[in-house]
Amino acid sequence: MANIVIAGASGFIGVNLLRRIRRDPAFEQYEKAVLVDPLQYGVQKIPPRILADERVCFEQSSIYAPGVAARIVGAGDLVIHLAAEVNTADRPQDGVGDDPIGYLRALADARIGRLLFMSSSDIYGVNDSDDLVETDPVRPTTIYSAAKAAFEAYLAAFHASEGLPVVVFRPVTIYGPDQQPGWLVPVAITRALAGQRISIVGDGSARRDWIHVDDVCELLVAAALTDRDVHGEIFNIGTGQEWTVLSLVSHVLAKVGRPATDIDFVPARRGDPPRQITTAAKARTVFGWSPSIGLAEGLDATITAYQQHTGRVG
Repeated sequence: MANIVIAGASGFIGVNLLRRIRRDPAFEQYEKAVLVDPLQYGVQKIPPRILADERVCFEQSSIYAPGVAARIVGAGDLVIHLAAEVNTADRPQDGVGDDPIGYLRALADARIGRLLFMSSSDIYGVNDSDDLVETDPVRPTTIYSAAKAAFEAYLAAFHASEGLPVVVFRPVTIYGPDQQPGWLVPVAITRALAGQRISIVGDGSARRDWIHVDDVCELLVAAALTDRDVHGEIFNIGTGQEWTVLSLVSHVLAKVGRPATDIDFVPARRGDPPRQITTAAKARTVFGWSPSIGLAEGLDATITAYQQHTGRVG
């Protein structure tokens, strides 16, 4: 029997995806879940009850480490690649030290069943589109987005030359429980709950499409299980709804009972896209998927999760 291999399993998306997969009998067709993560934040986020499952194997390592992929990946495996370098507002990615070619060679040689690769809508860079589509120009403006774009190019080459069965996803900004507190939503929530002021880059007018991690996991599950020929395809992930950064932070402050004046504006960063939004029409059509959690609802649920975790009452 084939296995599920999840690279970046202890990360934000990985932990939420594991919870989703664990309760789905459709994944019982796989013999084991092989979870790989270097624990770059120094914390194991995978729940102990999952790690204790006899069908779960955890390996603390980078999926790119020499020999790792070749040793743990086998024929027919479903590989879900969520691994990424640290890239937050306070710790932006400033280099690329991975070996994507060696990694992809190992996957191709193993004759895996499918690879789901998490890229990013950041690769579109500066744009003013009211609905990004997969054929829009790729214009990365950060090392992080450039690395994603380069990896996509390697994937396309391996798909064309080796038949690597890959599906690429480009999500807008994802939020929800268990997110590393360097991204806007967890920063805003944790600081608001602590009674601290929140910094906004620029004047807060940047428009963004945020999607809840549960909706992302539902799409990954649909892509993992589909019988359709989706290999070699790229899919945006988004809701088609946009808020300004200022409106999001204002919502968080209001929800926890803090004044709207608890905001500091700091200089804008060069290369920050003024807008990022997609209806993800292609993913909706191909997978019959659609996001079900609106931003206000999702933010409120995420705030509640943080309040329960910290013991604070807003």
